[in-house]
Amino acid sequence: MAKRQSFADKAQKKSHVEECKVCASPITPTMFVFPQAAENGAIKYKRGIVKVCKCNYKQYYE
Repeated sequence: MAKRQSFADKAQKKSHVEECKVCASPITPTMFVFPQAAENGAIKYKRGIVKVCKCNYKQYYE
């Protein structure tokens, strides 16, 4: 049988939150769809995951 985990054991676990080295705010992985012009004049869309924090928030949301 497995050992039961106490509250103290759970509280000591490392959190999985990444922090920005510049502004010390939490980093949020966000999926964005970027439009790209194709050779024939059509628009293609490329999906990508971007790490967003307070430093680069305006770059992606404005």
